[in-house]
Amino acid sequence: MPDPSWQARQQAQRAQQIHQDQVRHHRDLHPMAHARHTGAPHSYRAVSRGSVRGGGLGGFLLLLVVVAGVVYVAHDPELRTTVETFARDLLSKVQSG
Repeated sequence: MPDPSWQARQQAQRAQQIHQDQVRHHRDLHPMAHARHTGAPHSYRAVSRGSVRGGGLGGFLLLLVVVAGVVYVAHDPELRTTVETFARDLLSKVQSG
């Protein structure tokens, strides 16, 4: 006859494994609902009310790159040179400070 304490330990381990599997499955279905319980950072960020989409330094630099690209393919070499010089100066200022 098997030891009753051994059987009880085996049943407890199986029950714990089943419970952990169920919890893991549930969290896979609802990752954002459980982010605060796991200590994981939120995958969203608050946006200030005064900002516009693409605003800030990143949006300005993106706009500058697009304008520079359009001007670069332009046929006026003087305009192209002026914009290239402006872009280099701006880039050096951004990198230095």
